[in-house]
Amino acid sequence: MDILIFSILTNFLYYCCGKIILPDNKTDFHSQFYIYFIGIFTIAFISLFLNFFIPLNQTINTIIYCIIILIFAIKTKFNFKRKNTKFLLISSSITFLLIIYSNINRPDAGLYHLPYVSLINDSKIIFGASNIHFRFGHISIAQYLSAINNNYLFANNGISIPLASIVSFFYLYFFYDVWKVFKKREAPDLAKFFSLFILIYISFKITRYSSFGNDAVGHLSLFYLISYILNKNVENLNLNKILIISVFIFINKPMLGLVFILPATIFFMKNYFKIKNIFKITFSFPALLLYLWLIKNVIVSGCLVFPIKATCFENLSWVNINEISSVSIEGNAWARGWPDKINNNISMEEFSKNFNWVQAWSKKHLKYILKIIIPFTLFLLGIIFYLKIRLKHNVIKNDKDLNLRLLLSITFSLIGVVSFFLFFPIYRYGYSYIVTLISLLLLTTIKNKINIKKNNKIFKIVFIFCFIVVFGKQIQKIYKNSSQSMWPNIYTFDHKNKIYKKTRFDIGDNFFYYLANNGDRLCMYSAQPCTSYPMNKIKYNQILTYTILEWKD
Repeated sequence: MDILIFSILTNFLYYCCGKIILPDNKTDFHSQFYIYFIGIFTIAFISLFLNFFIPLNQTINTIIYCIIILIFAIKTKFNFKRKNTKFLLISSSITFLLIIYSNINRPDAGLYHLPYVSLINDSKIIFGASNIHFRFGHISIAQYLSAINNNYLFANNGISIPLASIVSFFYLYFFYDVWKVFKKREAPDLAKFFSLFILIYISFKITRYSSFGNDAVGHLSLFYLISYILNKNVENLNLNKILIISVFIFINKPMLGLVFILPATIFFMKNYFKIKNIFKITFSFPALLLYLWLIKNVIVSGCLVFPIKATCFENLSWVNINEISSVSIEGNAWARGWPDKINNNISMEEFSKNFNWVQAWSKKHLKYILKIIIPFTLFLLGIIFYLKIRLKHNVIKNDKDLNLRLLLSITFSLIGVVSFFLFFPIYRYGYSYIVTLISLLLLTTIKNKINIKKNNKIFKIVFIFCFIVVFGKQIQKIYKNSSQSMWPNIYTFDHKNKIYKKTRFDIGDNFFYYLANNGDRLCMYSAQPCTSYPMNKIKYNQILTYTILEWKD
């Protein structure tokens, strides 16, 4: 039962941190959810900031968590209301179910998720860390949240909890949005229908801990942001909140960076063109985390956004622009279906140009996308068809403010889908754009034609269905994997739990690394720094107490 206990403690810690930042006494569900969200955001900031100066080892992490709880106790006198307790226990139970008897994301967790978490635990930020493993250049904030959750109480198992915790909060958000209509506490408006559609997608596709990787949190955050925009009139939209969510999306999934279109557009819509407002946004909490993240990117990889060449600083000693170009070309080609190419004589660079990749991409990636999107779309069409038949004579008044917010969301998601197809057409990179666009386009067909406020039966049916699917999958997983360890195995992928020895290599007199050159050739969570690739072209340097891994001349 330690998974459940540690899940409760981790989620409680997020609440404590969020409550310190947001001390208001609102107890409604959305306010509670946002307190947890702000807690996660703040701890992410703390972990990132501290790693510039110190490793996030168990001692440091334990002290940080104790300080957070102490400040919370002093400020609130442990004022924990019944609704707070219910949210904590339900979210922790979901966290528990997601983690227990689960695997970790393959193979990315073994290649760079876990090794980077271990690196953060073992050392402060390393200049040129992407030279250890190029994938260290596009790490998610999730790795920092995992690293800071490794303390004396949780030990190494603590790093497995944050990902499941965050996903559990989003589960609760969308389930509860639908539940309110189910119980007739709120009318089923357009925003609630969006939550209904997203809940259907979640139950269909985002249920396995092992598939979350660095993707799920970013995409779920984007769904949450669209839901927030649909729920509020333009006048009531909180620009700082939109910016916080947008920054969190970006630092989880840089390929969703187009999300900044939304706060920028809201800024123009609310006519914030005053020096005071610009100053507030420029030096706001989310902006500071964004700056810190970009600085971290430059230190680790030499690029603001790795491996986009235009954002790289070629004059930095740990930057090899030719290597970055090579990584970029290879990444683009693989995203477009390089292994399935028709012409074996074509180069990777040429393959990615002039839509030479479309035929190869269609053989595998397009089929995969359609396999997911077609059933999802048909399910939504069934709901739309039911509503049109049942309420076809009811007409509602045109809402200009809603039309504006809906147009903004559709335009943004359309730009996202087009960019996804042109630049990174792997489904897991951009599925939130696709799902959002499909959901919103279908919602426009009922927006002004039927009075959806008079119907909640469909919410009851879908809620029960999604509940059974989501939790049925967790029970099935537990039954299927009951012979393995309850905690995700962070040390090896081997079915016999064999941990393969890594070979130590010295670079100069004061630096060494481990090469995973045996067995599965994966570093996993192990002694650091560790890589799956030999570092023959790298030399070690040191300035003050900072390690710099430079390219040899």
